[in-house]
Amino acid sequence: MQAVEIIRQLPSLHGFTQLVKINKGYSPDSKYLVTVGETRYLVRLSDLAHHDKRAVEFSLLQELAKQGVRTHKAVNYTLFQEANVSAMVVSFLEETPADEIIQELSDSEQFHLGLAAGKELRKIHQVSPPQIIHWETTQLKKFSTYLKAYQQDAYQLPQEAKLLRFIETHLPLLKQRPITLLHDDFHLGHIICKGHTYNGVIDFNGYDVGDPYHDFYNLALFSRRQSIPYCIGQIDGYFSSAPDDMFWRLYALYAAMTVFSTIVWTRHYDPRSFDDALERIHMILQDHDNFSSIKPIWYAENLFTP
Repeated sequence: MQAVEIIRQLPSLHGFTQLVKINKGYSPDSKYLVTVGETRYLVRLSDLAHHDKRAVEFSLLQELAKQGVRTHKAVNYTLFQEANVSAMVVSFLEETPADEIIQELSDSEQFHLGLAAGKELRKIHQVSPPQIIHWETTQLKKFSTYLKAYQQDAYQLPQEAKLLRFIETHLPLLKQRPITLLHDDFHLGHIICKGHTYNGVIDFNGYDVGDPYHDFYNLALFSRRQSIPYCIGQIDGYFSSAPDDMFWRLYALYAAMTVFSTIVWTRHYDPRSFDDALERIHMILQDHDNFSSIKPIWYAENLFTP
């Protein structure tokens, strides 16, 4: 059964006038932008092997709406056993991804965009997680897997020994961390703007559960290179007062750990972008003076003051 035939059977999309496939992103799902009258919807077709995760995602979107999070509104979720797919229909969040316009914004506008995003991230972390995990065990297992793969790779970081010493020293911080819902890919590419202001966050399909501070690792890996004012705003918006030392220690730990996972993931899945990944990694190392410093230089030295 082809995608158009499946979409025709969805009650909320009867009489649709336009169907456009979306090819952006790394997800194995098929995504379509469907227009009914003057309303646009996002349809995600997933293999039934992912049904459990997609069903939970749909429920989470409903819970996020109750929490006041501005994201896709859950419309319906349907199984098509013969086609071996599920179809999730959600509202389409209009306007522009922030990473496409961030350089057009003034420093003040970038900061206030981050401020709004940080407040929204705090709301996301108020939603009850769909399961409870042992954070320390989960993270140690993931890191061990990535580290073994990295050690078998031809590329080795010159700063490897110092970085590993820092990680090993700070791993005890993973004990007894709170467990919340995580967006797990919270960065400017998933922040939607209307004009120059915040309009919502998308792509909860990669949701996870764990330490809420882990949702800040993309500041170090992606957003910092695009906008320091945004990054400062996201942190300030999330916290009602200055972040404490525990936040910065965990922020630095997760930034350090993501160096190895980024090398492994990029070499395996997107080798053509490896030079770009190395540029971002070297920026992380510089920001933390090869992890002699917990707090990144762009925040510690107030490189932007609102």
